[in-house]
Amino acid sequence: MIRAPWPGEEITREIARGGLAGLIVGIVVAGFGGRLAMRLAALVVPGATGSFTENGNRIGDITLVGSAFLVVVIGLIGSIFLATVWVSISPWLPGRGVVRGLAAMPIAVAIGSSGLINAGNPDFVVLGHSPVVVAILLGLIAITAPAMAVADGWLDRRLPHAASSGSLAGAVYIVLAVIGFSVGSLLVIQSVAARQQQALGVTVFACGIVTIAWWAQRLRGAGPPSRWMLIAGRTILVVGTALGFVALAPDLEAVLLLG
Repeated sequence: MIRAPWPGEEITREIARGGLAGLIVGIVVAGFGGRLAMRLAALVVPGATGSFTENGNRIGDITLVGSAFLVVVIGLIGSIFLATVWVSISPWLPGRGVVRGLAAMPIAVAIGSSGLINAGNPDFVVLGHSPVVVAILLGLIAITAPAMAVADGWLDRRLPHAASSGSLAGAVYIVLAVIGFSVGSLLVIQSVAARQQQALGVTVFACGIVTIAWWAQRLRGAGPPSRWMLIAGRTILVVGTALGFVALAPDLEAVLLLG
């Protein structure tokens, strides 16, 4: 017998779905993609081959330990960030499916580049301040947006709804949602406090408030987001993206030696 769904179950399913999508994209894009980006950087700047990066990896070498570190450690860390950002901002992105992901690409670059494009990172000296390498890194960040949209949609079509599959799925979603919300909240607070990641932290924090307000409405039986919520969420994304690019510009200028 299929019981009537409770809105809270669908909310926890959405949070869990975002977390799983972040895990997939984090490992594939941030992990394997990061490894590929390092290999491309070595091909673009052959003189850097053999030098060590800030993390202690030798440029040009493909080792089991180095690959495992990038895929597992960097991928897992990236997945937490991706999941937190996606759950917070995705309700306010226009369009559906891949279109939604394409709309999120400039947002990803604006607020997500601070971790890679940093004027204080000595790796750019080793890599000769190559604009091609910078473009590769920005492209790696940009592609996470459509990848998240595709993964989220794929999981939405396959993950069972708690109301139709019994209490086990609902319990799993609650556990994943509690863990994701707790860890994600700490990361957002840490980003707000860090100067280099303030555009990311403030944007996700502000969008998160609007998202939580929508969840509260849904728990009271409301349907789609109200007009003011859509306006608020999308305004935050526009302003956050603009501020992110403003904050990114000095680092980009320094990394490319344009000043």
